[in-house]
This record gives sequence, structure tokens and C-alpha cells, in this order.
Amino acid sequence: MIQKILGVDPAVNRVGYGLVEVRDKSLAVLSTGVIVSAASSSYYQKITNLIEKFDRVIDRFLPDIVVIEEIYVGKNARIALKIGQITGLLIASSVRRSLPFHLISPAEVKESLTGSGIATKQQVQFMLEHITGYRSFKNTDESDAVAVAVAYLQHKKEYDLLYIR
Repeated sequence: MIQKILGVDPAVNRVGYGLVEVRDKSLAVLSTGVIVSAASSSYYQKITNLIEKFDRVIDRFLPDIVVIEEIYVGKNARIALKIGQITGLLIASSVRRSLPFHLISPAEVKESLTGSGIATKQQVQFMLEHITGYRSFKNTDESDAVAVAVAYLQHKKEYDLLYIR
């Protein structure tokens, strides 16, 4: 069985994405990228740009599921709220195409890949490169998005083992 998972790492000015394919028991990173909005753009322009480009990503790759990293609430509640709004738009884009979506926390991603929910981005990327063999990440937005997809697969595998139908 072949399954394509689109992992997404949302932020206000940059949204990383990574397409991972599972075929039988092999895992391959098919594509990575970042949707960028100019920091000087209005919020309306950023949202418009983001949703148009994200729709194109989905239409181009036709994933089976979209997996989005949940917001990490840091010190700035205003930024967290905006990222939450962007996450809602990403979910809406998936729903409009009848694509299932899944949300996963940053700690779950780190735990799945490194065994520690407080791992650094560099530790996550190192393990990701080891697991996938893919070493062409241009930035952490791309590697974080692929990590989201791979972590989803790890959780799905664990769930399937625990709840055999």
C-alpha cells in the first residue's frame, strides 16, 4: 500500500511543508518547501498568499492526509493566536478537498524521533536524516515539516499495533 503524507510546520511568515511517501515498508521524502510571505505584507496579504500557495501544494501532490504541527504557545500570545488562525486555514484547505487531517504537538514530534520531548531542532534533524536518508533540507522549516509527517507515521504504527482490527 502506498500512502502520501503532507507534513506542515505553520508560522506567520513561513510555512514549511514536506511530502513523505510510504510504500510497503520503505519511507521516502518526495518533496520539501517553504511558503514565504514578506514580513512587510499586511496580515490579509500574508493569509491570502499562504492559502493560495498551500492550495497549490495540495493540488500538486495529492496527499492522502495532511498532518499539521500544533501551535507551541511561547511568550507571545499574539503570535500564538495568529499561528492558530493560520492552522485553521490549513485545516480548512484540507477539508475543502475532503482530505483527512491530523494535528500533532511539537513534543510528540520530538519524542517520536529522538525519544525526548525536549530535543533540539538539530537533534530532530539528525535523527530525521538517519531515518529517511534525506539530507537535502535547506532550512529547519522543511525538516520540521518532514518530522511532523514521520512522527505521524510512528504514532499510526503504534496505534495499529495496539488496536488491531
